[in-house]
Amino acid sequence: MDLKHFYTTLGRLVYAVAKADGAIQQEEVASVFHFVITQIVSLEKDSFDGRSALEAFYTEKEFTRLRDEDVPMMEAFNQFIEFLDKNVHECDEKSRATCLYIIEKVALAYNGIEPSERALIESIRNKFSEA
Repeated sequence: MDLKHFYTTLGRLVYAVAKADGAIQQEEVASVFHFVITQIVSLEKDSFDGRSALEAFYTEKEFTRLRDEDVPMMEAFNQFIEFLDKNVHECDEKSRATCLYIIEKVALAYNGIEPSERALIESIRNKFSEA
């Protein structure tokens, strides 16, 4: 799987979850940045060639672009679903765990997980279990 494309699309999923309750909070933005720094870079260290770790920052870059353009939440979510449908066989357990981890952390970052955020998270869990 093309890591740049994966991380960019992950940014869309994260954006959708953050936006699900109507507004993106500063705590959610900070959670995305923290995740990129501590988790994705850490996950890439086993195959670290410099480029892989840098590609991880596409998650934050895409999240920020979508926020700046105020893209509708469902548009971003559906783009992630399309990516997942096309790459379902390349999305391994590590990729799935990464997706679920970041969206739960972002959802928890402000006021706990709201019902609208929970619905998106459960939708992703179901999509992963279908694969």
